[in-house]
Amino acid sequence: MKALLPSLVLAPFLTCASEENEIHCIDGSRLQGRLVEVQTDRLLFDADFLASPVPLRLDQVRDITLPVTPDDGKGDHIASITLSNGDVLRGELCGIDSRSIRLRTWYAGELELRRSMVDTLEIQDRPQVIYQGPHGLDGWTQDEPATWDFAQGALRTKTPGAIARSLKLPTTTRFAFDLTWRSSPSFRFLFFSDDIKTQRPGNCYELICQGRYIQLQKRWSTEGHNVNTTLGDFANAPDLLGTESSRVEILANRKNGQIRLLVNGRVIKDWTDPQPQDFKPGGGIHFTTQESKPLRISRIEVSTWNGILEGNPAPQDEGFIEGDDIPAPEVAEPEDPTRIRLRNNDRIAGEVRGIEEGKVRLATRFGDIRLPIARLRNLNIHKPEDRKNWDLYEIPKIYDGDIRAWFPDGSRVTFRLTHAAQGRLKGEAQPFGQVDFDQKAFSRIEFNIHDPAFEEGRRDNSDW
Repeated sequence: MKALLPSLVLAPFLTCASEENEIHCIDGSRLQGRLVEVQTDRLLFDADFLASPVPLRLDQVRDITLPVTPDDGKGDHIASITLSNGDVLRGELCGIDSRSIRLRTWYAGELELRRSMVDTLEIQDRPQVIYQGPHGLDGWTQDEPATWDFAQGALRTKTPGAIARSLKLPTTTRFAFDLTWRSSPSFRFLFFSDDIKTQRPGNCYELICQGRYIQLQKRWSTEGHNVNTTLGDFANAPDLLGTESSRVEILANRKNGQIRLLVNGRVIKDWTDPQPQDFKPGGGIHFTTQESKPLRISRIEVSTWNGILEGNPAPQDEGFIEGDDIPAPEVAEPEDPTRIRLRNNDRIAGEVRGIEEGKVRLATRFGDIRLPIARLRNLNIHKPEDRKNWDLYEIPKIYDGDIRAWFPDGSRVTFRLTHAAQGRLKGEAQPFGQVDFDQKAFSRIEFNIHDPAFEEGRRDNSDW
């Protein structure tokens, strides 16, 4: 299927001529410069080496990368809404009823989403972001000659080596990043390091990953001597098998020594440092690889953490060894649709009746109660039987001219672009109707997303 934009001339995407874009074509070519405008079947592209803007055929354009802008969201929580087609929208939850869910966003104002096209709704505390990136190599320290480079929003290994950055880290910190590898993962992540100029700082915690097995070591200096010890047992992360990409998350409290590892949102292991007081932490983070296997690090997020550990680690399969058959995933108990999970992991039985002044009104057998939205962790949008009823659970239709716009955190939204002007992208989609997006919310825009030839090109394109 050939996906072309509607038959009108679209005004310029960009208003600032200094902002650089990178256009990727289906033949693998890449062009650095500025996107001037989008027409019915072509893009107008300008660059310093060109005498004047030149047209590029839209049916040959795979995607465009855009300058990254940090999240400007406010409020005490982040509501993540996953649609039935896998798209994700984040903002403040400001309304809910039997037909719709309203989300207040900095990038599109207030969105009213069809409840029948919402798959899940989760709520998190809004942390203070310490670092979000990477956006380039500026601010990073690495070996000489350089062993890492930067491309397409990711730090990439060229040869074995380390790359590090110094930050102002709070006592309780959340570290998260996307890890992509070839064959099997092999890397080290150092945090709370007191020296980013060496691969072996005097004080740090060191997460060591070999295949699916992960251990945590602590290094500290005492009386002029360096001490190194392993904390607790190995962690067993089956999510690292059968794939070449995962989301890694570490929650660390340097005051009480609690450290938690999550992979793809699944709690893998809790460690406790029995003597956190003998540790003199710094603000450094390091990514290190000692093997020639390529590695990519993207979507790095360092933020505050409230210190609350929700849920428990999954049982560890100590007898499993590399090369065995991948075990079948555990089947979770079905969620009771009448029970709502709270921030402290308690559950309350009730029915959501609406949202008023930042509080959710719940009807319970004890009467109506009101809870701040930030105290909730998830709302069950559908009963299990809803997913078999197309009137209650729908998947959005696809249209010729759909584009896929990616947020810097790796989530995406699909819509049909109808107009672009003054940094705004206007369009429409079944889940939310007419929409007006701030272009700064996106890091990448994909065209021709329903054309099988382009999907094959996207899979075959090497990011290494």
